[in-house]
Amino acid sequence: VLNKIIQAADQGYDAVAIGCFLDPAMQEAREVVPIPVFGLGETCMLMACMYGHKFSGVAFHSKQAQYYDRKAFEYGLASRHIPFGELGIDFNEVQKAFASPGQMRENFIKEARRLAAQGAEVILAACATVNAIIRREKIHEVDGALILDCNAVLLKTAEGMVTRMSNEALQATAKSGPRLSA
Repeated sequence: VLNKIIQAADQGYDAVAIGCFLDPAMQEAREVVPIPVFGLGETCMLMACMYGHKFSGVAFHSKQAQYYDRKAFEYGLASRHIPFGELGIDFNEVQKAFASPGQMRENFIKEARRLAAQGAEVILAACATVNAIIRREKIHEVDGALILDCNAVLLKTAEGMVTRMSNEALQATAKSGPRLSA
């Protein structure tokens, strides 16, 4: 992933959007490329905090959910996050859900209800592939909790940052991240 990000910067791309909730190589890339680098997980967790006081997410298995909980802590969001739930499936089953989404849909809604009952006001489909299926199934809210469209949030955030940078109101540096210019 890091090599692809470096290659994108070398080829003149304006930003990188990592479409994986694990945010692979995001921090490392920010140290070596002069363009903004956005990860699906970090971007969506931060955006979730703008839509509600508490957020959570649904991963496809328990190990992923534990990893995302650690990432929420690393991103400074421990007090705003409710531990992630899980679908109890593996990635092969996620892929199969494109053709037959019924079981994943039911599991997602059940888990989202549990998280909403714990106080989550915003729930993230914590995988770009799961998010795509959930959006296709038109699940936008469960028991009053917003189901954030993570893929759209990532792309629109990256697009918005590039627009701001092209106006020279915001400049990014590889070492310090975005900074305002006078």
